[in-house]
Amino acid sequence: MTERGLAAVTTGLVLAILGGGCSNPPPDRPALVSRTQSGSNLLLVTVDTLRRDRVGAYGSTAGLTPTLDALARSGVRFTRAFSHVPMTLPAHASILTGRTPVGHGVRANGTYRLNDGIPTLATVLKASGYRSGAFVGAFVLDARYGLSRGFDEYDERYGQSGRSTFAFAERRAADTVQAAGDWIVSSGAAGPWFAWIHLFDPHAPYDAPVEYRAGRSPYDAEVAYTDAMIGRLLDRLRAARALDRTLIIVTADHGESLGDHGETTHGLFAYDATLAVPLIVSGQGVEARVLDGTVGHADLLPTMCDLLGIAPPPHLDGHSLVAPPEADRLVYFEALDAALTRGWAPLTGVASARWKFVDLPERELYDLAADPGEARNLAGQDFARVKMLSDAKHAMVAQAVATAAPAAAAAPDDEATRRLRSLGYVATATGRQPASPVEVSIADDPKRLVQLNERFNTALSAFNEGNAGEALAGFRAVLAERPDFLSARTSAATVLLASGHARDAVTLLRQAPASQASSPDLLAKLGVALREAGDLAASAQALERARAAGAQNPELANDLGVVYARLGRARDARLLFDELLRVDPDDASAWNNLGVLELSSGRQADAARAFRKAVEADPERGDAWQGLGAALLGGDRPAAIDAWRRAERLLPRDFDLLFNLGVVLAEGPSPREALPYLQRFVREAPRGRYGPDIARVEAMIRRVQG
Repeated sequence: MTERGLAAVTTGLVLAILGGGCSNPPPDRPALVSRTQSGSNLLLVTVDTLRRDRVGAYGSTAGLTPTLDALARSGVRFTRAFSHVPMTLPAHASILTGRTPVGHGVRANGTYRLNDGIPTLATVLKASGYRSGAFVGAFVLDARYGLSRGFDEYDERYGQSGRSTFAFAERRAADTVQAAGDWIVSSGAAGPWFAWIHLFDPHAPYDAPVEYRAGRSPYDAEVAYTDAMIGRLLDRLRAARALDRTLIIVTADHGESLGDHGETTHGLFAYDATLAVPLIVSGQGVEARVLDGTVGHADLLPTMCDLLGIAPPPHLDGHSLVAPPEADRLVYFEALDAALTRGWAPLTGVASARWKFVDLPERELYDLAADPGEARNLAGQDFARVKMLSDAKHAMVAQAVATAAPAAAAAPDDEATRRLRSLGYVATATGRQPASPVEVSIADDPKRLVQLNERFNTALSAFNEGNAGEALAGFRAVLAERPDFLSARTSAATVLLASGHARDAVTLLRQAPASQASSPDLLAKLGVALREAGDLAASAQALERARAAGAQNPELANDLGVVYARLGRARDARLLFDELLRVDPDDASAWNNLGVLELSSGRQADAARAFRKAVEADPERGDAWQGLGAALLGGDRPAAIDAWRRAERLLPRDFDLLFNLGVVLAEGPSPREALPYLQRFVREAPRGRYGPDIARVEAMIRRVQG
């Protein structure tokens, strides 16, 4: 039964208890009409971490969003739109599948992959003749997490981040909309197109271009910048006549707490600061209207299909908004990251036009009409309403479970963990399933632990800022209070690994509570730590156990393939890399690792081919350019030097690369070209490690200078 169906069944009871309804009278003509957009292009823009109250059309007077405000004036603005989960990957899975997290199975960032059997908006439109392109702004939506199916182009070119930070790769909105605009304009008139553009900029850390900062908070500056870039894209598309028949949908995946209820960012709670989202539908033939019905992200796919005249897939949790939602409609939401990564109480609930119920050990009920800031918990006063909403929530979950397709639980490897900044994003599963009964008490309620959550985030930020000692002390203090805080344990292990203390990382991971010993994410991190400690056999065993426990993140297979290669098990390693590349032929990491394997096996031509595939998939991948140079050196010296020059620009602190490039140039026909590299090596390379090489390079410099 869909959410709409549940509302129909419970109409009498819900009306009696909830009351309320749409504030606007029914219009003479509907704002959205089935099939009126048949044959139109579709532009879906999702803005990461955009609070609804920062948008002028939703009441802000700060003037941050003139582009979105103009779209809202020309189209339909939904005043009561909710995300089903305040986290990027599961929220976008709902947008693209028409299912709640219960239905699509993706419950958190980094540890889940959308099941290949679930239809998505891209697969549905592709089957109807659409060309499709996605342009994502950050690693959290990397193709490995399963949202790329059905897209002809899945542009995730945001480069690499450093290994000594929890910050993960992203790109500015200007670069994302440039790539999207290029693709859309080049699509020409050969049939309709679907473009999804994800803009990450309002997510922490806030770092808008300087011209947007004056007089604004760092967060507001990011919002203003992102809106301006959407405006730049729309202006370009209008000039190219690419918007003449285009349906435009704009929403946010979730909001940002900014200190509300003690939470700095998002992911822990489900108050409106993070759960309420803007939702605007604009396009030729769309009536300008403000609609107050309660809607959720799962409604977007069936709505878009209805407007475009395309049959939606079956088993959806949402319904088309062409038919206005019932006044008493309930929308399901959850925030399970703390339960999955820390062993805290799972947070689920439902919201209506007026009421919100949060199911925790210390239950919460808010009258959103009288208390929009959710400051007065009425759960201890209105027991009948709490019971009714709790029963309705359980019925909705049971119905969604009945048609759910499980996601592939996935444990991030060292690279994925490095790229996933956890101000809600360093995800580490405890091994519990979200739907399983969990013994929790009020002491496990996130409201009681919000300060611990903030201390964890402070430790993450300290490491990102280069304060490894402060970060490690912070993580250890958190673990002293909550030994089952697995994200703190794996994050502390990451700090130890980055500091060259792999054996200490192994010890720390093995000190986890016995209940977490079989956690696939603990095992995956342990496998990486054992690899760095030099115990390859134990590393392979831990990674194999992680896979056997159900972790299917492609990067786990990458890690295991690397260990197999180092163990001399080239055939097993090659099988894993081939398996990854069958699933995602543009997996730069797998191509790079395959190149390293072929190079170590003396197969230079195969290595060069693999490294070329890696840099084609990700031109910002410095280690792949470095490998390509090594593979080409024996047969095409000029091409090898060119590859190493590219690598050096991307990896300026790789002193082995700097040394090799300088030496090869010094021995070539134009030795003076080597001087900038050789001189920088002498100035910057650590003498404790490179003393003999520095002396050799100094002699080489004197010889080249004559």
